[in-house]
Amino acid sequence: MRWKSFEEHVEWLNPKIQGWRNYYYTNYSQKRLAKLDWYILQRFTRWYAKKRQRRRWMSSFPEVKYMANKCGLKTLL
Repeated sequence: MRWKSFEEHVEWLNPKIQGWRNYYYTNYSQKRLAKLDWYILQRFTRWYAKKRQRRRWMSSFPEVKYMANKCGLKTLL
């Protein structure tokens, strides 16, 4: 999956995130959904670091977070 672009991954993932939000969102589930948001960004960061052949993946986190906002990645909250 490294040959796909960031935008293609976001397009593929956005309907799934929207479905999860519609099905699971309640006032009491916000903490769990925030953890899922963190997990999604973490997996994107690891994928991006592997694609760019970077050894330390956490250093890519601010860049991935910016790209996710720019590309319109939906959140669960």
